[in-house]
Amino acid sequence: MRVIIIHRLRVWALIGWCLCIMTGCVHQLQAIPAPESLKGSVVFGQIHVWQAEPSGRIFLPELASFEFIRQEGGARYRVEVEADTSWFAIPLEPGEYQVTRLIMREGEFRASAEVPLRFESPTQGLAYIGKWSIQVEAPNFRRELVVKVETAPTEALVELRLRYPRINLKQVVTRLTEPTIVRARLYEMTPYPRFRWFNRHNPT
Repeated sequence: MRVIIIHRLRVWALIGWCLCIMTGCVHQLQAIPAPESLKGSVVFGQIHVWQAEPSGRIFLPELASFEFIRQEGGARYRVEVEADTSWFAIPLEPGEYQVTRLIMREGEFRASAEVPLRFESPTQGLAYIGKWSIQVEAPNFRRELVVKVETAPTEALVELRLRYPRINLKQVVTRLTEPTIVRARLYEMTPYPRFRWFNRHNPT
């Protein structure tokens, strides 16, 4: 019996390893890493999520995470945010990157949108890639969001200096994310929370 269990564990481990090779393992990153982790080339910016129209849900939308890939090699990354307003500083290898999707959150609800945003990590120093202003529509059956790339470097630099006082701000360059405006469909992700807790859509 023990031999069978060990064999099955090896099979599942092999399957997991093959899937990791085929799809590419996702590197988990923090939006605001520890000071000792902020080395080499760094991209930084801000995120602001807002909803113009009222919603039947209890919680307002926030950005749970965003995912991107490196153009050369296809390495995949996920940055955990879990906030409606935040800033981020991400140490990355020099090169070009493309955001693949945003994961939005409203309490227990989650939704995904594919947004082809591109940014570049410098060969050295820090690159400011802009402020991502994310406008989310109220819940409906064809819900969308709009991402506008704005510039507010002073605000970001203040946060950066407070968090990382030893960082050299003389090596900062501005390389805004492109394109500067993107509209995308927002798809709700399963499983849905219990109905008695939330309304999925506004009543019609």
